Amino acid sequence: MPDASTPGGDAKQPHFLSGIRVLDITGALAGPYCTTILSDLGAEVIKIEPVDGDSMRRRLVGPQKRPLPFDLVHRNKRSLAVDLKSERGQNVIKKLAARSDVLVENFRVGALSKQGLGYDDLKKVAPNLVYCSISGFGQFGPMRDAKGIDLVAQAYGGLMSVTGSTDGTIAKAGYPMGDLGTGMWGAIGVLAALMRARSGGGGSFIDVSLADTIAGWSVWEVADYVGTGEVPAPLGTAHRLVAPYEAFQCGDNETLVIGVTDRSWGDLCHVLGVGFADEPRFSGESARFAHRAELAALLQEQFGTRSRDEWIGLLRKAGVACGPVNDIAQMLDAPQYAARDMFPSDQKRFGHARMVNTPMIADGAPRATRRAPRIGEDTVALLAELGLADDEIDALASDHVVGAEASLASVAVNAG
Repeated sequence: MPDASTPGGDAKQPHFLSGIRVLDITGALAGPYCTTILSDLGAEVIKIEPVDGDSMRRRLVGPQKRPLPFDLVHRNKRSLAVDLKSERGQNVIKKLAARSDVLVENFRVGALSKQGLGYDDLKKVAPNLVYCSISGFGQFGPMRDAKGIDLVAQAYGGLMSVTGSTDGTIAKAGYPMGDLGTGMWGAIGVLAALMRARSGGGGSFIDVSLADTIAGWSVWEVADYVGTGEVPAPLGTAHRLVAPYEAFQCGDNETLVIGVTDRSWGDLCHVLGVGFADEPRFSGESARFAHRAELAALLQEQFGTRSRDEWIGLLRKAGVACGPVNDIAQMLDAPQYAARDMFPSDQKRFGHARMVNTPMIADGAPRATRRAPRIGEDTVALLAELGLADDEIDALASDHVVGAEASLASVAVNAG
C-alpha cells in the first residue's frame, strides 16, 4: 500500500477509464455531475452543447461575471458545439457514437429518440454502447412525463418532510442532493454496464431518476415508519434512532456536532465532567433515545461552558466523534481539505481562483484536474478525427450546424 499521508512525488493519478469515450449530452447538474465523475476517472468525456453554448455558461457569478457553476462540473472535458435539431448535426452524433463507449443524456423522456438519437437508434451503429438516461421520474410510470428538478424530487421523495427544525418547519437539503446523488448513481450504473460490455455482454440502457435516488436514501425513515407506524417528522440535526447525535452551541456561540454510541458514552461524560453516565435513564442507547430531549438539554448546558475548539480538542483526544459546523468559507480553508487538495487554487490553470476536486485519491497520487473547455474548443479536432475534410468542417460551421471556437469570438467563453 502506498504512503497515503500526502499525495505527491512522481506518482500520477491512475486513469482507470483510459480509452473509454463518453458523449455527454447533458445540462444543468445531474447529468454533468455523472460525466464529471467519469472524466475524473480518466475517461475522455466530450461535452456536446448547442452552438451558442450550454445554458449554464450564462449563469455568471461575481464581479468578474464568470460561469463558475459550469466550470466546476465540466472539468477534464472536451467540447463539441453542434445543433442537435439539424439532420446534419444528428449525423455527427451518430458518427461519434459509433466510436464511443458511453452516452449520457438528461433530456425529457423520449426527446432524443424524436431526433433519432435514442438508445434504439444508436445501438444500430454502436451495439456495445452504454446509454444512460437521467430524468426526473424515470422512463416509465405515471410521472414519466412530469418535469422533475432537484427541489421537486426532494419534495416527492419525502426528503423535505424530514428535513428542517423540530417545530415542524420543513426545508430542502442545502446541497442539491437529488441532482448530485442521481449523477453518482448514473456513474455507478455506467461503470457496471461497461464491465458487462467488456466481457461480451453487449450494450445497456441505464435508467436513473432524481425521484428514485431520493426515495432510495430513505432507509432510516422507512425503517422508523414500518416499525412504529408513525410518520417521521423533521428532527433538526438529531438522529432518528440514536442519541446524542446532533449539534450543540458552545460558549463562543460556535457550533459543534457529536455522535455517541454505547462505547463512547462514558468517554463523553468524562470529558464533560457530568455524573449521570450510569443513571438508568441514560444507560444504553435505547434509554438515551427515549430521554433524548432531556439529555440534549443537559448536554447543551455543559457545552456552553467552553469554546467550540476547546471541546473538539478534548473530545477528539477521548475518541468521541465530533466536528465543527463549518460554513462554506471555513470549509474552503479547512486544513484537512488543504492537505488533500480538495479545492485547488490555480488562476492560470482554471481561469478562476478555486476548483472543486474529485473526492477520490488513487494510489496516493495527486489528481490531474484540467479546466472546463471553452465553447466548441474541440469541435474541429473531433470532426477531423471522424474523417471530415477541412471544407466539410467549414461548411458545417458556415451553416451553424457546428460551432468552432474561432467562430465564436463574440460569445463570452471561459478564459485560458
